[in-house]
Amino acid sequence: MSSACDTWPVVPSTYLLTAAVLSFAAICGAAQFWRHDLDPVAMPLSLYLTGPGGGYVRLAYYAIATALLGFALGSYRATDPPLRSRLASALIAGAGLALPVVAVTELFAGTTYENLARLVHGLAAQATFLWLSFGMLLLSGRWRRDPRLGAGSSLGWVVAWFATAVLWLQVVLPGLPHGLMQKLAIGGILWWLGWAGGHVRRGVCR
Repeated sequence: MSSACDTWPVVPSTYLLTAAVLSFAAICGAAQFWRHDLDPVAMPLSLYLTGPGGGYVRLAYYAIATALLGFALGSYRATDPPLRSRLASALIAGAGLALPVVAVTELFAGTTYENLARLVHGLAAQATFLWLSFGMLLLSGRWRRDPRLGAGSSLGWVVAWFATAVLWLQVVLPGLPHGLMQKLAIGGILWWLGWAGGHVRRGVCR
């Protein structure tokens, strides 16, 4: 009987996810320094999608969106069959589909479609955050009971709750610096995604 380690697309999807997370963190982190016209504490990441270096930031969005689609399937196949969650996979895949919309709609600034683009952008951004946070929590909970993925899964559970708490803190306390809080939430999500890629890879190939 072949193991999940030998089954496409579990392991390839984890490597793609790790590469996308590292690229996103590197590019968007560097953007905080090369965009001298933007206050990194006050300005959300979406404002970095256009202007100097905006093409690189959009590319990072597209890369991680593609990785999320692959990981949605890979994480489902890696999970023990009785614990598999179609909802978790659908939430992660949905985030992967919504994220490019977040990037593309910023290109309509200054056009006749700007107001519609802003509306779609806001909805897509909120959907991405919410779907990812719930998908992370659901997967983390399933993995804690998984025979192969249970070991070391507590870290993912904590990080998933941290990212979710930061997201909801912005709702409860809207006066907090929007840019800082959003980037803190994104950092938590990237942390979880990076951890999840390695965790699945180690678990299924053990």
